[in-house]
Amino acid sequence: MMDTYLIKIDDKYLVGTNEEDFGKVPVGGWYDEGGNIGGVILSTKREKAKIIEGNINLKSYFNRIYDAMRYGTFKFDKLEIVRVEDDK
Repeated sequence: MMDTYLIKIDDKYLVGTNEEDFGKVPVGGWYDEGGNIGGVILSTKREKAKIIEGNINLKSYFNRIYDAMRYGTFKFDKLEIVRVEDDK
């Protein structure tokens, strides 16, 4: 069974990432155009939280948060990765 996770940022749940791009992630290389940076969407309601399935998807969402922080204006004080209790 695949592990599932929730991400909490400053006691709010990650709902997803915004599809509207506000910047480019420089990747490097001669022909690389870089990746797009989207915003982070949060909610205080657990039922709206994005359920992240598997470690690869977890890393992908963490990278999106990191890119929004590094290349954008997103800031936070606390980041929690919470494994959903149903996974045993």
